[in-house]
Amino acid sequence: MELEGLAKFHQLIKLDPNLSNIGFGTKVTVGDINRFASRIRVAKSFKGINLEGFSKETNYGYDAFLLVFLTHSALERFVEINSLNFEALGSLMIPYNPEKVIQKFVEKDKNGLLYDFLYQRIKPKLQGKLSNCRNYKSVNVADISASIRHIFVHGHLCAHSNRVNPKNVYSICTSVSDFLLAFMDAEFSKKIDKYHC
Repeated sequence: MELEGLAKFHQLIKLDPNLSNIGFGTKVTVGDINRFASRIRVAKSFKGINLEGFSKETNYGYDAFLLVFLTHSALERFVEINSLNFEALGSLMIPYNPEKVIQKFVEKDKNGLLYDFLYQRIKPKLQGKLSNCRNYKSVNVADISASIRHIFVHGHLCAHSNRVNPKNVYSICTSVSDFLLAFMDAEFSKKIDKYHC
């Protein structure tokens, strides 16, 4: 469950404590990297919740939204340590086949129940980005995770909001999370390995 390149990273900083030489931002500290690694580990280790008195289906929905929340918090740290912005993530994701995640987002929400609920509540800038994902004009999976995270954390999104099927939501959210965790892990390792060469 550990971040793949973390052990190598800790070996590297013993030889060269200047993280910008490795390729991280000039203000990034070892603590920032460790916080990122911790967020990744928590998201990878998350196996769901057990809500007493709730149906199995409802649990699926909340499991899904919490998983995206945990993953997106790691993604926020990833963007920060790499001095990126969320818009830049789309082009970085291309080699990792994000199209599959976008396709699942559309197919598992055929009637747009989740999409409509999110779209009506997110800010206009993010509305355009989410719409581009829905219409296959963007492969930036971060736009889906940002939308879910924002609306869930602010208390609007529940397991059955807008009559969504929690099992479909679970399928969408695990696809988003699995993709983003693998993407961040691979990009982190790539940066460490590149320095090693």
